[in-house]
Amino acid sequence: MALAYVWPLWQAALNSLHPNTPQGIDAASWTLANFTRLSDPLYTDVLVRTLRISLTVSLIAALVVYPVALRLTRIAPRWQPWVILAFVSPFLVNTVVKSFGWSLLLRGNGLINTALQALHLTDAPLRLMLNETGIIIALVPGHFMFVLLPLWSAIAGIDPALGWAAGTLGARRWQVFRHVILPLTWPALVTGLVINFIMNMTAFAAPAILGGARTLVVSVLAYQVNLQQLDWPFGSAIAVALLVFTLALVGIGQKLAVWRR
Repeated sequence: MALAYVWPLWQAALNSLHPNTPQGIDAASWTLANFTRLSDPLYTDVLVRTLRISLTVSLIAALVVYPVALRLTRIAPRWQPWVILAFVSPFLVNTVVKSFGWSLLLRGNGLINTALQALHLTDAPLRLMLNETGIIIALVPGHFMFVLLPLWSAIAGIDPALGWAAGTLGARRWQVFRHVILPLTWPALVTGLVINFIMNMTAFAAPAILGGARTLVVSVLAYQVNLQQLDWPFGSAIAVALLVFTLALVGIGQKLAVWRR
C-alpha cells in the first residue's frame, strides 16, 4: 500500500506545489498558483458538472435499489446468485467496450432512436449522447451493483419475524419499510451510495466517449492537463483537489450512516 498507493499520492501532492516550466517541473520553487487556478470559472464549472452527474447517478440508484433488493431476497435461494450475476455482469466488461457499446445504442441513428421513431414516439432523433444524459445512462447500470450488493446483504440478514410482528400490530407495508427495513439497512445503503458516488466522480471512459469535448468532467480534464498539455503540477493539483473533495464527502457519508430515524 505504501509503495503502490501512498507514495504516488505523496508525489502528486508535492508536484502540485511546484510551478511548471518549458523544461519541466521546477522542484526548486514552491507555489500555490496551481490551486488558485482551480478557482477559474472554467474549472469550477467542470467540478460542478462532475458533482451534478455523480449525485444524479447516485440518486437514481438510491430510488431503484430498494425494490430490486427486496425482490431479490424473496426469490428462491438457488436463483439469487444468477440474478446477482446479471447485475454484476456490466462491471465485468471493460469500461471502454461498454462505452462504445452505449454509443452504438444512443447515437442519432442508434438502436434506441431508431426504435422510438419506428414506434412513432418521436419525430426526430433524441440527443442521448455527447451530453450529461449519455454519461448518466451509462453510469447507472455500470455502478449499480455497488449499492445493490451491500443492501441485499443487509436485507437478507433481517429476521422476517420483525416485519410480521409489525404487520400484526397494524403496520402497513410502507410503515414496515419506514420503521423496520429502512433503519436497519440505512448504513448499508449509505455505504453503497458512497462507493457509487466515488466511482461516478472518478469515471473516465464513459464521460470521455459519451460526454464529448463539451461535457468535460474532472477525470477527463485531469487526463487532458497531464497527458496532452503535459502540465503535471496543475494536473496534480486537480487530482489532489478531487481526492480531498471526495474524502470530505466520504466523511459526511460516515456521519449519515449512523442515522436511525
